[in-house]
Amino acid sequence: MRWRPSMAQPPRLELIGIGKQYPAVKANDGVNLTVAPGQIHAVLGENGAGKSTLMKIIYGAVQPDEGEMRWNGARVSVRNPHEARALGIAMVFQHFSLFDTLSSAENVWLGLPKAFTLAEVTRRIVKVAG
Repeated sequence: MRWRPSMAQPPRLELIGIGKQYPAVKANDGVNLTVAPGQIHAVLGENGAGKSTLMKIIYGAVQPDEGEMRWNGARVSVRNPHEARALGIAMVFQHFSLFDTLSSAENVWLGLPKAFTLAEVTRRIVKVAG
């Protein structure tokens, strides 16, 4: 079932004109996607088609160059995975993966409950690493 504006609930996730350019390639060009509550979608494509980049944009690990993202009908700017998790957006990786733009402590912190602060995680890592 495709979401239509007449439906009572707004889409859970809506991407409008998402674009991402890397120095040598345009990974995403005007991507539109609407996911209604309860729907399941698959993103399929060849290697290098931009699937991972799109998922990382949704998760906040990569910032789009253009377009907008809406979550439950409200425009959002997800600047990092921590903000994504606060909205209820999570990502499961096919292979074990760290975010190379984040510190070791930040990578560990992403997988912990909200009760832990980044400062606390950093202190514990330093203590264990001694």
